[in-house]
Amino acid sequence: MKELEGFRTLETVFTQQCEVVEGEDNLPKVEIREKPEGEKIINSPHNTDVEYVRKGNQKVTGHKGFVSETYDKESKTQFITDVNTTGSTRADSKELPDIQERVEKAELKPEAQYGDAGFVNGKTIISSEEKGIDLEGPSSGRSQSIEGFEQEDRPLDAADFELTIDEETKEITVEECPEGEVPLDQGRSEKTGKVNVHFDADKCAECPLKERCPVKIGKNVATLTIDELMYAGALRHHQYMGDVDYRKECAVRAGAEGTVNSKSKCSWNEKGKTPKVDSNKVTNGICCTCLQRQKIHPAWG
Repeated sequence: MKELEGFRTLETVFTQQCEVVEGEDNLPKVEIREKPEGEKIINSPHNTDVEYVRKGNQKVTGHKGFVSETYDKESKTQFITDVNTTGSTRADSKELPDIQERVEKAELKPEAQYGDAGFVNGKTIISSEEKGIDLEGPSSGRSQSIEGFEQEDRPLDAADFELTIDEETKEITVEECPEGEVPLDQGRSEKTGKVNVHFDADKCAECPLKERCPVKIGKNVATLTIDELMYAGALRHHQYMGDVDYRKECAVRAGAEGTVNSKSKCSWNEKGKTPKVDSNKVTNGICCTCLQRQKIHPAWG
């Protein structure tokens, strides 16, 4: 019995999810653990390698599929350029460098790449630029409320400060704060790699923007901690929230969303047909091949 894979899986699930305690009359009692124990938690006994991730209030179990496709205004047909399947906990921003590497190897590297906030942050914006790719889209980790951004009392961030960027080193220098105050001094920390910018603490304490400002006011000095990644992410956030034309430009990624939705409805993706991540990679490849055929000639669908 113990040689059967299903029994071993059941045994592991029981150990991770339950514990046996002493109950009444010294009889053993099974209790559900508050938190599962183990290095690799089994989330589905039907597929032991799937993971789960939360999307809003939903708990999604399975794998995550990534699809990239072209966007050409002059062409009626867009082409799928990259497909991959990973565990559901794989962050979009972590997958992006691999996507860029694959399309470059395939000689399909784009000049511009559009993604949602999951792919776009200060780090991926800068790393993409170093590869010769303009990564476009809203920056992650920030409210996407246009109304909130336009409020006069919204929190200030790095992009509200006046900065200059060295053309060769790409390092930033803070020139002044939103109220026009010039820093006393600034320098990069050897420990954190971030730039500590110091302002006059007395002036900051009297500033009308102090409740909204990211500068931390101390007893002797007020400090803004910033780096190039933080600034790039904040600057993109301002661009996306404040420029309606840029938001319309970024909306082109909706085409890829349509492809992903079509792929998810593919009959090959029916629950239970592809239990392992490697099988799912093959399945998603087949689905995208079929979708590409339909894009080229709808009658073939």
